[in-house]
Amino acid sequence: MGGLHVERKELIAKFVEIASEKMGKDLETVDEESTFEELGFDSIDVIDLVMFFEDEFALRIEDEEISKIRKVKDLIDIVIRKLEEIDDEVSES
Repeated sequence: MGGLHVERKELIAKFVEIASEKMGKDLETVDEESTFEELGFDSIDVIDLVMFFEDEFALRIEDEEISKIRKVKDLIDIVIRKLEEIDDEVSES
């Protein structure tokens, strides 16, 4: 793994930070198994959240991937996979 390795717990912390600071959600701790619905996010909120993550980590998450995001874990998995893909491209070049 290259230098871009991000821990799951860092991503969850980042999610809580974005949700509370940028989106006004009152989240202190989040379980990866929590659904966005349980956390009070609607589909627009999830799209906003994905956009914040894309900006934060310079990622591009596709619409069909966004449509599969139901739980916090789903978002974290996608972000980790994207970061690993970027990392692979960087280390190959």
